[in-house]
Amino acid sequence: MTISGSKNSQFVGIDLDASFKGIAGDYGVWFNEISVTEFVNLRGDSTHSGFLTGVQRVTGVELPVIPNTVVRSGGLSCHWLGPDEWLMTVKKPEVSIMQDLEDSLSGLHIAVTDLTGGQSLFGVGGRQSRDVLSAACTLDLHADAFAQGSCAQTILAHSNVLITPAFQSSGDCAFEVLVRRSYADHLIRWLMDAAHEDGFEFRLDDNSGVD
Repeated sequence: MTISGSKNSQFVGIDLDASFKGIAGDYGVWFNEISVTEFVNLRGDSTHSGFLTGVQRVTGVELPVIPNTVVRSGGLSCHWLGPDEWLMTVKKPEVSIMQDLEDSLSGLHIAVTDLTGGQSLFGVGGRQSRDVLSAACTLDLHADAFAQGSCAQTILAHSNVLITPAFQSSGDCAFEVLVRRSYADHLIRWLMDAAHEDGFEFRLDDNSGVD
């Protein structure tokens, strides 16, 4: 099956039936599309109590102030990008935070930007997923160095990405990869090629293992 009609899918033009068993006779890596209804970039002063309170009033989570961390609650994720910058992803169709953030933070020196049309989020998992991703970036993705609750901006196969561990265990792991939509096709095809020896499959559900 090839997706051709959904302009919102980063798997457009990719044969989703192209699953390939590796030399071990199974699928060492899987890919899945993660449905996100809103991507919001937020900038503000994290030392201002009114700013932190205003964000929490809308999102229900405390804004992460520790570098390279992410907090999650009820389908909303907030990623630390810098001392005054965060990326929020919303996975609930009935929830929109853009206008609520602007209203809640009115009067403060902030910037709220809708990035929804330009970003893609997909999952990469399986027992060999860490090795496949590590072949294209310099991050140490082992659970001891990159545990759940972490996130990091890096270069993956010549593409700027944000990687977040979905879950890490001794025998399995999964990661969320956020990339600009214009680079998504290149990145997924690169990862498919890198995973060829281990085998890969596409999962059509958007269950990445993360709320």
